[in-house]
Amino acid sequence: MAFGYVVMAFPDALGVVVDALKLDGVASPLLFAGFALFSLPSGLLCGRRGARTVAASALALALPALALLAAGGTRLWAAGAGLALMGVSNVVLQVALPVRAVELFGLARQPGVLTAGLFVKTLAAIALPFAVAFCASQGRLPLFFLAFGVLSAGTAALVLAGERSPAAGSVTTLRDVRAVLSDPSVTLAALAFATAVVADVAFNLSVPSAVRTRFAPDGLSVGAVYAVLFGVKLPVMLAGAGLFARTDARRLFPVSVLLGAAGAVVWLFAGGAAAYLVGVALFAAGYANVYGFVFAVASARQPPEKAPAVAALLTMAIAGGALASPLAAALGARGAETLAVAATFVLLAFSIGTLFASRRRA
Repeated sequence: MAFGYVVMAFPDALGVVVDALKLDGVASPLLFAGFALFSLPSGLLCGRRGARTVAASALALALPALALLAAGGTRLWAAGAGLALMGVSNVVLQVALPVRAVELFGLARQPGVLTAGLFVKTLAAIALPFAVAFCASQGRLPLFFLAFGVLSAGTAALVLAGERSPAAGSVTTLRDVRAVLSDPSVTLAALAFATAVVADVAFNLSVPSAVRTRFAPDGLSVGAVYAVLFGVKLPVMLAGAGLFARTDARRLFPVSVLLGAAGAVVWLFAGGAAAYLVGVALFAAGYANVYGFVFAVASARQPPEKAPAVAALLTMAIAGGALASPLAAALGARGAETLAVAATFVLLAFSIGTLFASRRRA
């Protein structure tokens, strides 16, 4: 599963890929459209075929996508088709891996396993843009896509070599999805996930401008901001992978978001670079384990056979959150920061709501 999360990190290198292929603003909609269109079908397929087969198929789908990106050069039709296929591959994988975690480890261990996977994905997200930039600077960008294709094919083979899906042959229907969505804790968890993506995207879009306009006299660099962001997020995420096995995530979720909200307020009103970096560190710590919290809350009151429906609904929430990108761009730099802070406080309300909603169902 760890290699699957490395493959799933491809969108984190999107900015560098777009710059190298000269795609400008068309790339993000092409990549993220799949989250809205293919989340539910992917969940239904996991219920019918098992997450093992669906995950391997998603990884295999990345191969023609990467071939188009490698061979098409800067031709818009080839690069656009390649990114669209990568978006479909990514969303199917995002649904299948959480379901596969339930198949292999059970519901109780799912949040910890997913958080460990997200830790691996974050490491890959740090490394992939550098790999793309290096290959592009050497005029060998197709080499990156070829290497990523080999990784995808090898991961697909490893997935197929694993245990068969115990749920293979069962049927997940739209009725199951509606039944899962009728649980208030699942609905709130999906809304929380979308809100968290809004806050994260808006914050990331605000960083370059904040560094350039607010803290240029202090000599702050974008690299320093992201060094703090990942330097805090990674160890907190790693600690969270073990914490989920011993702690009720419903109670810890609001506490974590409150920490992130405190950080957001600090970096919004920071008068100097040092205070801004403190705010970034608190924000990173608060948001590090949101993915695990959301799955823990959404899955807590559902039986294992509902895992495909839960994963599909939560993955759809990513598409809703991705709408933050054009909104933040329209608001401008300071507006993007304000959007991130506002979304964080909305997330805090949702996290408290999930606590009470899941307790009523207990």
